[in-house]
Amino acid sequence: MKCLSRDEMEMFLTRSGVTNRSGIDDHLAACSDCQRLKDALLEEQEQWAREMYAETLPESFTDQVMSALQDEEIEPATPEPMTERVGRVTMKRRRKIWWVTVGVASILVLLGVASFYSIPTVAEIIRSLFSRNNVDIGLLRAQEFGLVQHPNIKINDKGYTLKIDEAVADPTRVIVALQLFGPDGKHERDRLRLSEEGSRILVKDEQGKVIGKLYDMGATNDFYYLVAFFPEPIQSNRIMIEGQIGKLDGDSWKKGFPVVKGNWSFEFPIDMTEAQKQTRITELQGEYTSPGGMTVRLKRLTRMVQGVRLELDTELSSEALMRSPGDLWQKQELMFHFEDAAGSEIHSVNTRKHPSMNSLMTQSHIAGDKVGLMHLSYTFQYLPENQPYRFVFDGYYIPERDGSSVSFAPARLQEEPVFFRADGDDIRLKGFTIEQPPNTNGKETEGTLHVDGKLWNGYSFDDYWMARDSEGKEYQVSMRGASSSKGSGWKDGMIELREDYEFRIPGMLTVPERITLIRNVVNKRYVNVDWSVEMNGNLENHNKEGLAGSIQQFGDLNLHVGRNEEAKGQRRKLSFLLGIRLIRCGSW
Repeated sequence: MKCLSRDEMEMFLTRSGVTNRSGIDDHLAACSDCQRLKDALLEEQEQWAREMYAETLPESFTDQVMSALQDEEIEPATPEPMTERVGRVTMKRRRKIWWVTVGVASILVLLGVASFYSIPTVAEIIRSLFSRNNVDIGLLRAQEFGLVQHPNIKINDKGYTLKIDEAVADPTRVIVALQLFGPDGKHERDRLRLSEEGSRILVKDEQGKVIGKLYDMGATNDFYYLVAFFPEPIQSNRIMIEGQIGKLDGDSWKKGFPVVKGNWSFEFPIDMTEAQKQTRITELQGEYTSPGGMTVRLKRLTRMVQGVRLELDTELSSEALMRSPGDLWQKQELMFHFEDAAGSEIHSVNTRKHPSMNSLMTQSHIAGDKVGLMHLSYTFQYLPENQPYRFVFDGYYIPERDGSSVSFAPARLQEEPVFFRADGDDIRLKGFTIEQPPNTNGKETEGTLHVDGKLWNGYSFDDYWMARDSEGKEYQVSMRGASSSKGSGWKDGMIELREDYEFRIPGMLTVPERITLIRNVVNKRYVNVDWSVEMNGNLENHNKEGLAGSIQQFGDLNLHVGRNEEAKGQRRKLSFLLGIRLIRCGSW
């Protein structure tokens, strides 16, 4: 099994959409890299949890208040003659009763604040985008600046209820929290499937033009985390979310849940005015063509409440496209990092260097309007705003046709291991067994090729490998087991396949006389690049011309006025915001 990405690890920690949990547990037990990632995510979640729930009252609060009030006398309210002297006594007694009433009311209010997460209606609203198991720092910032909007969509048909309580947008992305409840009142997490042909949710601008489609990012158990990324920052002050939902899919596990047809369509606007005010866009310059035929162009840096987004384009030469036919070229990944003026790392993306720093929140890969052109974006928690830093291009991965193979007698591997060696990858084939369920990836019997070794190139997708037996029958190969990556620099490092790593061959029922293992596609790793870009240049560099195409460029040149001081210098307490929101919901 290959190492988990950050998104996959978050899904595992939130128990969302992960079926092979025991396999991942075994992988974590053996993989130090994934364990470090897991620990880092747990620490990050706890840090935000502490910030979110910092105002929780101590258990001793009630006892302390009652102790402070125990000496107060509450006299029985029996009627007495109104003499001047008795009048003064009555006023004193009423003053005491009033203070006791205020104290009790204060206790009730404060205890209400401490326990409002247990109130079902409020908790359901609050948790949708800001649950402790789904901490998106960009969303927390959006909440602080009042950019989260509440469309209050609730549609019921055929016994199923669709709800949308929260949505948030900036010029680069839209996020919608959608919940779907079945006739039994339980959340249906897998019934809504968005596609071009079936149900879909569109984003339209002020002129009604479709500018995006929402898709489910997963990573949550109790709502659909729907996102649309825009390849270009939108300029509209108002957008419309239009849901065209006409059916709910049946389950893929054949448990008897049929397709349900109905009408759960909806639409609601999102006001972008404040989000546009809090957004600062800086056009970037800089272009580089690698020896392997990939051209990278910096486009823009967008500073917004939800984070900092770097946008760039890549374009492949005709020769490079020939090596990555079909849609292989669209599966490319870039390797880069940011460093300060002293050369210290700020963030890194797709590095094998250990240790490394990563504050990447989201990324998007969108194919352009011609073959070979990709629009890429990466949103970070932050990037330096008032000090120089550097973008450094470290390389890239791109799937290419391969065809490398090795033939062997599987029954003899334990005594005579065989090696698959190609393009810097070195895999030892050390054994072969036939495995039966439940010790398989599914319900089929599987041939299991036991391997270990090291990879220079990237992880392969399951459909990149195939096996052919002695009779010419071909099988798809999948990978399973623990692995880790190690490197001391930005361009070195190998992926190490641990002792339990396996190539699984579903449908292979017996041990054939010979097997030919074929790698149809290699996820080729290129590091023969040399390009860096100076960011946050000095003002005298603003009007320099002729910079495009050179090795060092100036970007993010502070061409715009910074955010207002209120937005720049202060972070409101989230608990205070939630309290205000509770009042707005009418609970106080």
